[in-house]
Amino acid sequence: MRHLYVLLHRYIGLATALFLALAGLTGSVLAFNHEIDEWLNPSFYEAPAQGPRQDPGNLVDKVQAEHPHLQVWYMEYPDEPGHSALLAMVPRNDPATDKPYAEKNTVFYLDPVSGQTLGQRYWGECCFSRENFMPFVLELHYNLTLPGNWGLWLMGVVAILWVLDCFIALLLTLPRGRPFWRKWSTAWKIKGGHAYRLNMDIHRAGGLWLWLLLLPVAVSSVAMNLPSQVFKPAVSLFSPVEPSVYEARGRLPREELGQTQLTWHQAHQLAQQEGQRLGLTAPIGELYYSFEYNFYGAGFGQHDTDAQGKSWLFFHGTDGRLLGQEIAGQGTLGERFYRLQLPIHGGRILGTTGQVMIAVLGLVIAVLSVTGVYIWWRKLLARRSGRARRTA
Repeated sequence: MRHLYVLLHRYIGLATALFLALAGLTGSVLAFNHEIDEWLNPSFYEAPAQGPRQDPGNLVDKVQAEHPHLQVWYMEYPDEPGHSALLAMVPRNDPATDKPYAEKNTVFYLDPVSGQTLGQRYWGECCFSRENFMPFVLELHYNLTLPGNWGLWLMGVVAILWVLDCFIALLLTLPRGRPFWRKWSTAWKIKGGHAYRLNMDIHRAGGLWLWLLLLPVAVSSVAMNLPSQVFKPAVSLFSPVEPSVYEARGRLPREELGQTQLTWHQAHQLAQQEGQRLGLTAPIGELYYSFEYNFYGAGFGQHDTDAQGKSWLFFHGTDGRLLGQEIAGQGTLGERFYRLQLPIHGGRILGTTGQVMIAVLGLVIAVLSVTGVYIWWRKLLARRSGRARRTA
């Protein structure tokens, strides 16, 4: 059985090494995504006007009037004084062709008091300019910038293999024979020596010491990439998880989804009223509209700072009725566990300390991937050398 575990660990590691090293390095940067982006692009975020903030709907109307071939699908509406609002736009369909206009997906930054446009950038543009660096890193981390859902599926499969390999790797560190604890204690030590021995110690001891951090990040990676396909069904075996509004409406026939009638003004107002009724004290920090499934979503809080995840309310885009709610700290154990995955993945479940831990852990994941490939390569050379000597 141990030989089987060795083979599984070897080939799962080789198959996922490049992807995990890339995910680790980009994830290390993304632990401070918002902070780094604001540092790189202060002009996008610093809103100088003073006074009462405009209603989010006013900002949407303004930017859509200025860019008639684009439509807002998502916005961040800050509660911080002097901080800009973010509005993400995608092309409208040309009535003459029923195809999208030849416009790029664009993100605008507006002063929420004056409504002045502070800056804009094209989302997902390559690569290393100040304005494009963090969005590119984000896309690279989650879907490798591949078109459609190919990147999400690929990284989701890598995450599943990673979860499996976490358990296999732990089993391989367990010693054969006795005394168990004395033998196992050597697996936790970096003793040094020649390059192969050092890499082996780093690979094994690093994985052991950080195993309880690596596994939750691996599990949350599955939740980020394949929530409805894998994560929720697996969790539902132990505790029920209701389908999200997005998933539920995706199962409806197109004719039952209705037509857009609710404005951004009305959606924001409804979300405020319903949030007050439910006792949500955090201000609305995010709003989005699903053109595909005709509903609005309103998120309460900023940048997933709540350790239990952000609370969300969802409203029908035709008549404004409440379609669903995801309240932090409420629901079944399975639903609460699912909502913890984003704060876990980004480290914000522990505040700044958690972000630092995720940043360091991302580097460790890259090191474990590189050392694993190096160990395989050295063993491969040793096996080839041994075969050559036997046939000589």
